[in-house]
Amino acid sequence: MGINVAVWTVLFLSVAAWLIRRPGEMVLGAAGALIAAAGIAWRDSPRLAALDFLLLLLFFAFLSLRARGVREWAAGILSVAAALVMSAAFSVSGIFQALFVDIKWREMQPGAITRRALVVLRGFLIAAPLLLIFIALLTSADAAFATILMNIFNIDFPRVIGHVLFTLVIAVPAAGFLRSMLVPAGLPDVERPSWFHLAAAETNVAIALVDILFALFVAVQLRYFFGGAALVKVAPKLTYAEYARRGFFELVAVAALVLPLLLIAEWLIEKSGRMKLFRLLALAQVLLVFVILVSAYRRMQLYVDTFGLTELRVYTTAFMFLLAALLAWFAATVLTGHRRQFFLGAVACGLLTVIVLHAINPDALIVRTNVANKRALDTTYLAELSHDADPELVAANLPCTKRKQSGDWRTWNASRAEAARVCAAATLRVERHAADRAAVPPPRRIDAGVE
Repeated sequence: MGINVAVWTVLFLSVAAWLIRRPGEMVLGAAGALIAAAGIAWRDSPRLAALDFLLLLLFFAFLSLRARGVREWAAGILSVAAALVMSAAFSVSGIFQALFVDIKWREMQPGAITRRALVVLRGFLIAAPLLLIFIALLTSADAAFATILMNIFNIDFPRVIGHVLFTLVIAVPAAGFLRSMLVPAGLPDVERPSWFHLAAAETNVAIALVDILFALFVAVQLRYFFGGAALVKVAPKLTYAEYARRGFFELVAVAALVLPLLLIAEWLIEKSGRMKLFRLLALAQVLLVFVILVSAYRRMQLYVDTFGLTELRVYTTAFMFLLAALLAWFAATVLTGHRRQFFLGAVACGLLTVIVLHAINPDALIVRTNVANKRALDTTYLAELSHDADPELVAANLPCTKRKQSGDWRTWNASRAEAARVCAAATLRVERHAADRAAVPPPRRIDAGVE
């Protein structure tokens, strides 16, 4: 993937805008899709490309929200999820509805060009068996003629079939999706039934118990949370790996579970006079989770200082910051009675996180961090990174990455282009240095005893 994704994104958005004739309804989806496509044409990291592609699909799906009767600026999470599922179903079935329901084939009158094309097609079908027989006989009669025909019809059929199937995999859902935008279909009632709820008192007790557990954990482990390297040195049988790596991922998992827990609890709780108590308990839980996230971040910093930086550690840390932003936005919206504003802000937090990751260039950051920390320098691992790391590798006098460059303009990417330029310049410098050394004559030898 490269600039080809951006080209097709622009084409797809242009077709969608031309079909629905209401470009104002596409602002959010189109802007997000263009940003995601630009990210694919910017960085070479496969991890960033995967995030960009997921965002691209998500923002493409946003284009259909208005056709489902959902306004993304103030949409509930359940309404958006139901709209996206409905659009996905229409994307699969839409092409068949268009072919067998929307188009009235029997009522269509072919024009002059179509009639001529049909005549040619029928003539070709009639001649096909005769052509095959005569080709087989003539090629057997003359080797030169056989060679000419083989050169003309030298077709890689497996590759052609693969291209056709791949095109269908993309074209069928795209056509079905565009058709679903032209045929609005409102959502069924997705609001919570009145009987489907949790009693406020019992829910508050459950949230309070979780708060007490978190508070006890924070109080008991406070020394371990912020002990750092000094604690590791004095604690018996405690290694850096046990202190940092194991604790980090468990604490991030706890933080990741809290947000959906609170969202579901706030959705199910019976709206009564006890909502104020629920919001206070939920806010306390959010604050405790913030302390846990700070602990996880300190553990990760300690681990990186000792063992170096990797892609997993970079993206897990980024996920941790995203969780912190989502928890803060949850407190600012859901806990203040503005639940419908949470979804759009959550999407914006995710998009901003991906943009920041592109800006800091994780692979280049890994090289800089590990080169500065000589104990964690693993040149084999650095050579397996994407071309995003090549400028930093050259600056550190290390060989460029082992990944191959593509010469096709459709796969052009800004980082790959910069890597090719930097690595070519570094190779040229090495060659010139070797040539200069070869051109210098060896020092004159003076025999012993001869002035």
